[in-house]
Amino acid sequence: MSLTAQQKDELIDQYVDLHVDSMDHKDLVQFVSLTLKEDYHNLSDEELQCEIECTHDEDLYKELVDNVTSTMQTFIPGFHD
Repeated sequence: MSLTAQQKDELIDQYVDLHVDSMDHKDLVQFVSLTLKEDYHNLSDEELQCEIECTHDEDLYKELVDNVTSTMQTFIPGFHD
């Protein structure tokens, strides 16, 4: 069966509603997380920076960059006390 563009859009809308209604909170969080990661991986470094700064602020971008570029020290219980 061939659908018009409008019919296909309506079919997709209905199916998405059913699909989302059948998902629990954990499924929704997992889906959104995977979708966002995929979207962000497709951005250039500059686009990703703009996305973070425009959605949140420049300080968050700097903090996140610092988190992934700084050398992490391993905590050994009793060693640093």
